[in-house]
Amino acid sequence: MFLFIQRWHKKIGIFIVIFVIFLAISGIALNHSEKFKLNTTFIKMEWLLDLYQISPNSEPIAYPSYNNNWITQLGQRVYFNDIEIITNVENLIGVVYINNTFVVGYDGKLMVLTEDGKLLESLSGAEGVPAGMKAIGVDDKDNVIIKSAHGYYRVNLDILNWNEHDLLSANWSDTSNNISEKLRIAIFNEYRGKGLTIERVLLDMHSGRVVGKWGTYFMDLVAILMLVISATGIWMWLKRRQ
Repeated sequence: MFLFIQRWHKKIGIFIVIFVIFLAISGIALNHSEKFKLNTTFIKMEWLLDLYQISPNSEPIAYPSYNNNWITQLGQRVYFNDIEIITNVENLIGVVYINNTFVVGYDGKLMVLTEDGKLLESLSGAEGVPAGMKAIGVDDKDNVIIKSAHGYYRVNLDILNWNEHDLLSANWSDTSNNISEKLRIAIFNEYRGKGLTIERVLLDMHSGRVVGKWGTYFMDLVAILMLVISATGIWMWLKRRQ
């Protein structure tokens, strides 16, 4: 009996030690996730992105602007051409070009960008952006016009002056389906490339979730075998003591 248990203890132990080494190394890495930048380093492997089904659940909403630049929403992310500029966006309203800057309207906020997409200023309700923004445009005097749930506003962004009106006409920003296939693919790849971190994969490998429910069951089995190894090891040690 003792020899039988000893033989299987060794066989199971060799199998288990591989997982112990992995769990130890990855566990240490996860404890220092920020230091190792695991939470900000993204996976680029296509097969792993496919495994996690990292893809947007909607088509891009694209607004054309000055000099063939595009502001596009894909999922909850917004892009200046193929560069991500905003995350966690529910509703992109539009974009206008004025005074050598792009003014982007979204979720009751305005973002002012340089001609190459760099952030200059971000404005919200605290700076006077009206609630319930429905559209953004520009009038014939190059003023930004906002249509909101409560009326129309002519905006002076230099002094943050908001003049309310019952009705204003403007060249309203509107979506377009003419976005090039090249840009569409670039935005899609950028979206996928920032959807999965090393930290998330390591955490899922710890639990087995990386391959679905069967992976979880497998890691449960590994944990049970660790308990068996521990129990048989203690039992054999006690037998030798006797």
